[in-house]
Amino acid sequence: GPTGETNQLSYYPRGTVLCLGPTSDDCEDQAKIATKAGCVAVKICPGIKGMNSIAGYLPPELLTTLEGFEVVAFWGCEKELRNIRKALAVRLDKFIPLVATNEMEEFLYHERHVCTDTTAAGGNATLFAMMGNNLIN
Repeated sequence: GPTGETNQLSYYPRGTVLCLGPTSDDCEDQAKIATKAGCVAVKICPGIKGMNSIAGYLPPELLTTLEGFEVVAFWGCEKELRNIRKALAVRLDKFIPLVATNEMEEFLYHERHVCTDTTAAGGNATLFAMMGNNLIN
């Protein structure tokens, strides 16, 4: 750019999203949004059918040690959300977002920003000093 740097912003799907409903319709909607974002959706809720689906209820305490997912989607009541938040907060290995809104697309990507300074004096203290001496003389 004009300031002597290049900037690149990239988005990458987060990976596996646990779609916990709480209803099978919610679960299906969560899975559609996750899949559209390039993520793998695993659906777990009562009455769910199809690929990558487990019909049943996932107790929140299992989220403290369960592996292989990067996001949890749940659109249920505040009490259940609180229990899921507490379980995810206990984890020491990584931060796993809990998405409680149907506008969940922004939570399904990792952002990568790379800024490369291409100016000759960009961060080089010796060059800055030389430039300063030239300005004084």
